[in-house]
Amino acid sequence: MNRRQALFQYHFTLESRAPYSIIWYWKRLMLHMAKHLYDNAGSENLCLAGGVTLNCVTNKIAFEETPFVNLFVQPAAHDAGTALGAAFFIWNHLLDNEQRQPMTHAYLGPSFTDAEIEAELQAHGLSYKHTDQVEREVADLISQNNIVGFFQGRMEIGPRALGNRSLLADPRHPDMREILNRKVKHREYFRPLAPSILYEQAKNWFHIEKETSAADFMLMAYPVKESRKDKIPAVVHVDGTSRIQTVKKDTNPRYHKLISEFYRISGVPIVLNTSFNDSEPIVCTPKDAINTFLKTGIDYLALGDFIVDKANNR
Repeated sequence: MNRRQALFQYHFTLESRAPYSIIWYWKRLMLHMAKHLYDNAGSENLCLAGGVTLNCVTNKIAFEETPFVNLFVQPAAHDAGTALGAAFFIWNHLLDNEQRQPMTHAYLGPSFTDAEIEAELQAHGLSYKHTDQVEREVADLISQNNIVGFFQGRMEIGPRALGNRSLLADPRHPDMREILNRKVKHREYFRPLAPSILYEQAKNWFHIEKETSAADFMLMAYPVKESRKDKIPAVVHVDGTSRIQTVKKDTNPRYHKLISEFYRISGVPIVLNTSFNDSEPIVCTPKDAINTFLKTGIDYLALGDFIVDKANNR
């Protein structure tokens, strides 16, 4: 090895190790700050926000390795979430208004009527069908190894797709992660994808020591139970954990029903869920969803009560 090669190897090794070093120190720092906060704040409630709290692993450490009883992580864990916190502080403390109810969901973005959706489908000249059983039909499509774009109700705030602007697939398929990353997301094949699981089934599939609403927002990572790993290979990360979303009937009844239908078909109360986008922001409008559907390897599109089959629109 000549001097130039040796120098290259040195920098390659340094750069490859740097992220792991940063993560290692961040975990320790996060735990230290959480313990300090518990010892000095006089509260059993831990609230986290800011971009670093998109790290599900450190969220879990800060909560499970401290005596805190409750954890809330703002789903818009970035500058927008900080602004939201400032607005709540002014509303509650400076203006002395009545405190609002806890934030139980992130579905606060735009929504579109079936009439608006159908007008967009017609503007694109697409063949489609209307159904009053979209949850059952999508669950059936997923069970047949199709990738489905699922566009429903109000868009989520924050960077996580939570079932209203999502790409859904079968977590049982061992190659589905690679297929989805290659055909739709156009990124590295190993990038992890998340499981959306019925809330009432979560402890049967994952090791959960302390419950938290952060799991509703896909902001916690839990170890998959050993007996379950081979049943959902597409959503198990290399370290044996998954970044889960627990889905509750009262906060997203349509998505809960879809997963329940998939559970009925497959015996697995989980669907693979990743954000509905391809190297762009998550789709917001029906037009966004249709454009992403047409230019990627998505097999079906479920827009409200309409289903579009890629095979009929080539």
